[in-house]
Amino acid sequence: MAAAEDRLSFAVGGSSSPFLGQREALGFAENVAATAGWDHRSGRFGFGLHLGAEDDADGLRLDGTYAETYAGNWAFGIGAVDRHWSPSRFSSLIMSGNARPFPAIYAEKREFTAFETPWLAWIGPWKAEVFLGQSDSEGNPDKTKLFGMRVQLQPFDGFEIDLVRTAQWGGEGLPENSDSFLDMLFGKSNEGPNAEANQLAGLGLSWQLPETWAPVRIYAQAVGEDEAGGLPSCFMYLAGIEGKAQVFGTPTTVTLEGATTEISESGSGYCGPGTAYNNAYYPGGYTNHGDSMGLAIDTDSKMVQMIVEHQLPQFDLHYAVAWHEINTADNPAHRLTSEAVDGAVLRVGASRSYDQYRVAGELWYQTYDLDKADLDKGPGIGLTVSRSF
Repeated sequence: MAAAEDRLSFAVGGSSSPFLGQREALGFAENVAATAGWDHRSGRFGFGLHLGAEDDADGLRLDGTYAETYAGNWAFGIGAVDRHWSPSRFSSLIMSGNARPFPAIYAEKREFTAFETPWLAWIGPWKAEVFLGQSDSEGNPDKTKLFGMRVQLQPFDGFEIDLVRTAQWGGEGLPENSDSFLDMLFGKSNEGPNAEANQLAGLGLSWQLPETWAPVRIYAQAVGEDEAGGLPSCFMYLAGIEGKAQVFGTPTTVTLEGATTEISESGSGYCGPGTAYNNAYYPGGYTNHGDSMGLAIDTDSKMVQMIVEHQLPQFDLHYAVAWHEINTADNPAHRLTSEAVDGAVLRVGASRSYDQYRVAGELWYQTYDLDKADLDKGPGIGLTVSRSF
């Protein structure tokens, strides 16, 4: 049995003027944040108590708190843990760090291993996760349920297939019986007495090219916001390319990616503007605490960004430029802005570790306003200091 491990952690952060996507970049979304945590792990059990607060009037929060038990390569737990389901390290169409984590029970196969039976060994190494949780957003039914499942397959070296699916279902005033759960689980959400579920599902692909070719990884993700014939439809897309090289002796990674949540109207009149991250039974959208659980740009929007990362001897340095077109449908009900806007977010940041401390700083400039999200154009600076021991 593995020896027990304990870890204490503390962090404090500040931002002069928050920017779009700040939670994913800095770990908090407001001007001021502080967290304290205690994690304990042994061979059979693990738990973490994490207390935090931001200056958003939501009070003390337990984001990151969990309790788990382990059986072989599997973890079974309950808690509010962050999830990022995507072949991209920075963006996800379906489950990202843009929104606060939600409480859930979950089971997770933690490492890639292959089936021993020859009947299934051809699939290659795989891992998976399934959860059943509860989200909270103004406009949605109280106690809205959230179901999710992910399977990652590596059929051959360097290539990964990522199958993802989530669904909002139930909540105050909507069915939460066994029939509604089974209808949601088997995709019966377009008609009948239990048609309220808001389902998303899709596919991600990632291919690390052979080193003899180039130190490059290409990836893509497509997620459908509706179901037709038992399969996803009404797609939004993400794609990118990531390359690694030595620049003047410094390990460097360059990532270029783009994404769109614009969904065209189908020939039969379905989908169209306002489809992504929205549903008639869940007026608050595919959100937790008001923030999209997918891309930060939310519905009817496009982005392209480049991120450059350098691993210098004394510290890590990164800089990024992103171009956003938000609310291209010019919908006054959009969650971020009441009118169509476009512009850039420019960022440069650095981080360094000192013994048990880590200091990270960020400078940015956002060239547009988001009136509904209360994010103003202009420069900003952010700093986080953390310690773990």
